[in-house]
Amino acid sequence: MNRTFRIAYAATAAAATIAGSAGDRRSAAITKPLPIALLAARVAAGARRRPVADTVALASVVGFSALGDRFMLQEEFEHDDPATKDRFLRRGATSFAGAQLSYAVAMWRAGARPTVRSVAPRVGVLAESATVLSRHRPALLPVLGTYGNTLATMSALAADVPTPQPRLRAGGWFFLLSDLAIINRRHLVTDPRLRVAGEAWVLASYFTAQYLLIGGLADR
Repeated sequence: MNRTFRIAYAATAAAATIAGSAGDRRSAAITKPLPIALLAARVAAGARRRPVADTVALASVVGFSALGDRFMLQEEFEHDDPATKDRFLRRGATSFAGAQLSYAVAMWRAGARPTVRSVAPRVGVLAESATVLSRHRPALLPVLGTYGNTLATMSALAADVPTPQPRLRAGGWFFLLSDLAIINRRHLVTDPRLRVAGEAWVLASYFTAQYLLIGGLADR
């Protein structure tokens, strides 16, 4: 990835993180799609140099992620009714499950294979958020639990691509820890300042994960 792209991505990700953590709905709606749009352009720019199946998998990652971002934006800012918020959260989790499965296809094609040794610790980390959900929003467990398993699998595959790829390994962990923080921030954190800091971490780590994962796979 060239320097201009890196600067543009960092700038748009920072803007989206600031807008989202500040709770500015209008600014968040404008800025949040921008980093993913840049990654879409990155995937398209290298399409001729990679197999079609790899480009389709990466394009699917981008598409599902953009859809998930939209649903999560609606869940966070546009509705106060708990049932409506839960509905958008389910849709967001389902969309991101599609993104994780698309990542998994790309990583599988790169030679990665999941193992109990790599998947187990990641499932263990996510078990904490499942415990929090079971107490506070048990109705969401079937969807979010399924999503968590796809995320754990993707993160494990990211650490197992044969050609050394520290970007992929780091990206897999960033994605997992970002999603872990979403549940904890919403149900365990009550201090307003900590909630702002938590949302900043969620967004910053999410955009970092997408940058590392798509960049690592696109440049493979």
